[in-house]
Amino acid sequence: MTATSRSVQRTYITLMLGNTLAASLIWGINTIFLLDAGLSNLEAFAANAFFTAGMMVFEVPTGIVADTVGRRASYLLGTLTLAGSTLLYVLLWRIEAAFWAWAVVSILIGLGFTFFSGAVEAWLVDALGATGFQGDLDAVFARGQIAAGAAMLTGSVAGGFIAQHAGLGVPFVLRGAVLVVMFGV
Repeated sequence: MTATSRSVQRTYITLMLGNTLAASLIWGINTIFLLDAGLSNLEAFAANAFFTAGMMVFEVPTGIVADTVGRRASYLLGTLTLAGSTLLYVLLWRIEAAFWAWAVVSILIGLGFTFFSGAVEAWLVDALGATGFQGDLDAVFARGQIAAGAAMLTGSVAGGFIAQHAGLGVPFVLRGAVLVVMFGV
């Protein structure tokens, strides 16, 4: 294995760690956060449904971006979209915004996730191919999944702990900050 392929693999593991940590920081508290913002139970779950709808609507168009403009561009657009929409969530929470605003921003969060969908894995395959990597891709993907699992566990517990001790909005701000760091990676 060349140093270049090692570097690619380290970058992949770092992306998996950072992206999953950012996402999982809010998983355990998202519904509580939405309810604390003044949404009803129905509105909170509908906001989550709008997130899912955004993912469904934008999956193909963002895949085209990754395939035509590039995986890196798709990843960077996803990072910026997620960081911005996450911070918009905090603003909506602070002002106890109307449901329609939550619906729009939830769709944007879904859009952000679709920019990542497959782009990181496709980048890994392309980048390792460019280095002449002859190793087992499944082993590299497995290490990425192990890293993502560790980040998921850490982020979920940390998000709840931070929300309890520092406030419900803090894990969302931290998520935005982690995404900004990941943009730099």
